[in-house]
Amino acid sequence: MRVSLKFSAGLAALVLALGAFPALSAPPASSSGTAIAIMQATAATQSGDCQAAMAPLNQLWHDPYLEQSDPKLAAQFRFQLIACTAQLQGIPAALALSAENITRAYDINAYDLHVFLQLIGGKGDEATATLNAALTQFPAQAPDLTDMSVIGVLITNRESHPEVAQAMLNRLEEGRWQIHDISGRPLMGLLRLEGLRTSVKAGDTVHADLYRADLKADAPFYIVSQGDGDISQAAVPAEPVRPVLNREIEEVKAVISANPANLSALAYLMHLEITNDQNALALTQLGGILDLVDKYGLDKFSSPDAYPGLLTTRAELYARTGRFLEAGTAYEAGAKALGPEKSADLLLSYMNFLVDRGQDTDALAVKGRITAPDAAQQATLAMTEACARAYGGDKAGFAASMAGLSGQNLMQVKPLLCAGDSDSAAKVLIAAMANPATRDTMIAFMQEGLPPISVSNRDDAFIAALLALKKRPDVRAAAEASHIIIRPWPVRLN
Repeated sequence: MRVSLKFSAGLAALVLALGAFPALSAPPASSSGTAIAIMQATAATQSGDCQAAMAPLNQLWHDPYLEQSDPKLAAQFRFQLIACTAQLQGIPAALALSAENITRAYDINAYDLHVFLQLIGGKGDEATATLNAALTQFPAQAPDLTDMSVIGVLITNRESHPEVAQAMLNRLEEGRWQIHDISGRPLMGLLRLEGLRTSVKAGDTVHADLYRADLKADAPFYIVSQGDGDISQAAVPAEPVRPVLNREIEEVKAVISANPANLSALAYLMHLEITNDQNALALTQLGGILDLVDKYGLDKFSSPDAYPGLLTTRAELYARTGRFLEAGTAYEAGAKALGPEKSADLLLSYMNFLVDRGQDTDALAVKGRITAPDAAQQATLAMTEACARAYGGDKAGFAASMAGLSGQNLMQVKPLLCAGDSDSAAKVLIAAMANPATRDTMIAFMQEGLPPISVSNRDDAFIAALLALKKRPDVRAAAEASHIIIRPWPVRLN
């Protein structure tokens, strides 16, 4: 069985992360055969020729001289043999070798590779057991575990075995593990928020304190944690969030400076800078990278899936900075660059922009350009169209669009406000606060951040209605009943 291209890419990344392509080094003096095998294996692996590498790697796997003289180098060659076996013979054969390898583990990397192979092989329970064994055998090396193995185990267990995921997350917190891919921080923020809630509910103050310490370094999720009365106290002031946000921004900028081709990191930077109300700066930075994409081609950049969102963000940033004509141009250019199959989210943002600007006819014309929307996109489309119909006085069209939002309570808030029905909008918010599935969204929504940026006189009126809705006595009372703490924040949350 040959491994898939996706697996090969993942394994290559893991090999590079763990340093499994050894540089040509001085061989042990005790064996000329060892020296020749090292040179042959190194030359073959560095040229990517696994077939030629197999014989010398097999020899080095069983070489006692190398094991005694340089155990770290021996471990690297064992790692490479496993990787080549996976490529040439498939996962089962690689797993058999890897199982033997962890009995000779030089460091936590041997376990990390085994976890990764088990996950690829669909052996989630075994991977969890291996990761636990790694943390027991090499607790001080926990920070060296790769993202693919750790996140794979956590996500595998999160829905099916939440107690197992919580126990694993606790151990990772004890070992002070941090995600290495900076664009993965939002996922870890969510997992830590869940971990904090579980720890508080269980009366586990030790792990709760560890989660709180990490959440303090994660501005977006710290804000949510401070708005949750089940895990925070209203009487205890929140710590300043702006310095944390500034530090996070500088860290992401450093990653992008080292690798401007990292589009997922760029998308994360845009999110942070928009939150920090640095829209003009974000637009300049984003424009510079997108110019490079135009010049060199998207295939030269990592995380190409982030590209459609970045084109949407560029248009939205033009709008946020008051450059409305350029926003429209950016939307049109983005739609052309993406084509019909990938432009749905961008066109939905365009529709919303046009409605907020008072251009309802133009907005409804854009609807016809959206092809094959998924369920979430259909809900967004219904919400935006409902607003356009409400502003245009089309009661039948408004009712039809609202029918498409049945079961999508939070999506009904904006069109209800567009229609001037703040009482119904309040009822939707109150119901959402009591719903565990939407409570986090409501915690973030109810915070008093910087007001939304207006793009027109119509938008001024909508924003005023939105802020008034949040301050209604019945909405505030519902927030208190749902243990939602409303705090002021000097950042932009909506």
